[in-house]
Amino acid sequence: MEKNSHYEMVIKAIAEQKDDLIDLCLQLGNTPSFHAQERKLGEAVLQWLGAAGIKGELQFITSESVNAVATLRGSGGGKSLIWNAHMDTGPELGPEATDDEKKLEAAWIEGDMLFGKGMINDKAQLCAFMIAMRAIKQSGIELKGDLTLTAVAFETGAPSVDQQQGINFPGEGFGTKWVVDRGVVADYALVGETSGFGIVQAECGAGWYKVRVKGREVYTPRLERGPSVQENPNAFVKAVPIITAIEAWAVAYEKRETMKFAGGTIIPKAQIVEVRGGGRVDRPSPFCDIFIDVRIVPGRNPNDIKKEIEAALAPLRIECAVLLFQYSRGYIAKNAERLIDAITEAHRYILNSEPPAPPSAETSMWRDLNVFNEVGIPSVCYGPPRQREPLSGAGNRAMKIADLFDATKVYALTAMKLCGIQEGP
Repeated sequence: MEKNSHYEMVIKAIAEQKDDLIDLCLQLGNTPSFHAQERKLGEAVLQWLGAAGIKGELQFITSESVNAVATLRGSGGGKSLIWNAHMDTGPELGPEATDDEKKLEAAWIEGDMLFGKGMINDKAQLCAFMIAMRAIKQSGIELKGDLTLTAVAFETGAPSVDQQQGINFPGEGFGTKWVVDRGVVADYALVGETSGFGIVQAECGAGWYKVRVKGREVYTPRLERGPSVQENPNAFVKAVPIITAIEAWAVAYEKRETMKFAGGTIIPKAQIVEVRGGGRVDRPSPFCDIFIDVRIVPGRNPNDIKKEIEAALAPLRIECAVLLFQYSRGYIAKNAERLIDAITEAHRYILNSEPPAPPSAETSMWRDLNVFNEVGIPSVCYGPPRQREPLSGAGNRAMKIADLFDATKVYALTAMKLCGIQEGP
């Protein structure tokens, strides 16, 4: 591909900031930002951008939960673009957390690799956006369209059910919904998540279901089990065959619902994520709740999934009820061709290859591009690959620094291609 003078200016600027990118990753990666506690990180993002002459503001969801929004204003006449990355890393660790779990909340470097749960998902990409935005500005390049960075809260928000109620349990994508609802919109949105350098054009929906198994509270010395599971008063005993039936349904569901589309393959999975009761340690609970996380292909009705679970449990003849308590839709991006073309051109320019098909795991989860696609803002996901590095104990919470560096360049060139460049007088 022929050299582009504007591209080369920005690539040179990014190359001069490689150490800054690493330092920024370590700074933000080691700034705690659990659910509902993103304020400190949001302030750090805006302080860093402000020092580069890029103005922004905090959007307060609560006093300690925020979105950080900053914009490079264009000269006019070009397409506008949102860069989106989330700041939250999940719920705060409890006292039972292991040393390995505590370690993964931090960010660190070993050799040519960057480690950390929050780094991979997805502060490293946030840092790449920040460096790319600064490099464009410092290069003296004026975009025609606006380029906006949204660093959001609550992307990984826990669903609201039972004792989990209120603002701290909003469900997935709440921070980005807050951004969009308050008028931060654009012609396109690029979500910076890991994607194996593939362009993710679709994501699953997420359905959260509860199966309540009914029983009776019976004092242990007075327990009479009955001749069958159905007649056993203990809700946990009744739950055993129900758990087995749900798992069998989940295996079949995954195979049946696998969906191929133009940008790759979606493999929607389902699993039991928690089992709870409401009794005391010396008395059985009168119920057992089984919680199921089900990923749902775009266009599928979540109530149909509920009926499937009910049908799978009906032959057991065990009294239970299935509840859908939260649902977030999945989408295939529409009218995203211009954005996809811009990413593809930038990827070719930097990596001298075509973007690969993204791994199915990257298209089979819920991500914030669903929020943008729901409101008609064409959105895709693009980012560097995860790396599995077993010696560190980090699992797949690792990334090559070189890959993140390349992603930074691709992000910058994508914005320049899509937004357009204002030529000099």
